[in-house]
Amino acid sequence: MEARPVSALVLNPDELGPDPVPGMDLAVKLGIGQLEIRSAEGANAVTLPDERLRHIRALADQRGLAVAALASPLWKWCRPEARPGRVDTFGFPTQVPPEERLDWVRRALAAAVTLGAPIVRVFSHLRVEPELTEQFASDPLLAQALEEADRAGVRLLLENEPVCTVAHAEPLLEVLDRYHAQGLGLWLDVANLHEVGQANKETVRALAPYVGYVHVKDYRPTDAGRTFCPAGEGCVPYAEVLPLLHAAHPALPYALETHVRDTPADALAAGAAFLRTAIPGGLA
Repeated sequence: MEARPVSALVLNPDELGPDPVPGMDLAVKLGIGQLEIRSAEGANAVTLPDERLRHIRALADQRGLAVAALASPLWKWCRPEARPGRVDTFGFPTQVPPEERLDWVRRALAAAVTLGAPIVRVFSHLRVEPELTEQFASDPLLAQALEEADRAGVRLLLENEPVCTVAHAEPLLEVLDRYHAQGLGLWLDVANLHEVGQANKETVRALAPYVGYVHVKDYRPTDAGRTFCPAGEGCVPYAEVLPLLHAAHPALPYALETHVRDTPADALAAGAAFLRTAIPGGLA
């Protein structure tokens, strides 16, 4: 009898700090076989030299771990004359001249190939002053990047990020429908979708055909805004969303994010335990 595809858990080692080894060892301890690489050694992964990327891959290989995705900062940028607010790009500049951007795209694709990552995350330009905010769907660099990604054997997935221009369902569906045939998919952050008030069944069903990767984090509302907590312990409606995603794609990667600063290892362990019971059909 042919085995059914199973979804997989993914862990980002930098949740535990700049040294990737503790995070990789935690993945092994938790029975997680895949990694998401975003930063290491105090630097954004796309800025690391090739020999350091090869070292990170060797560390993963030694532990029997595969790199599922490169969480790049591509398109989480604006023009130098714009003034972005506080943005977390993990050591990558937010103000990037247009003439330098193709080089960064090529660098990210090369980094993904070195790491063995089949997926590269992209964003959709930072929302800045209205007259300086760039539009992702009409950016000619996007089509070129998709062509180069295809040649490299890598797929670009767009994350729905509230500080960027494409975060709500309507523009997401517009850009995904336009570029899906060229390889663009959705890196769905369910908590981000909840933040903009759209983590409901109707929206998730509409987005599900495009999803290639899922970010899982959770939080509780507070008087000051929110506080992050282990997945399944906050307000993000995973009980409604996860079965819909599984029905559309029985074998998705689910990547744990915590942003829980004090006890990230405990939060990751709790999140892994939650997902193993919340995803129909189980997790690899």
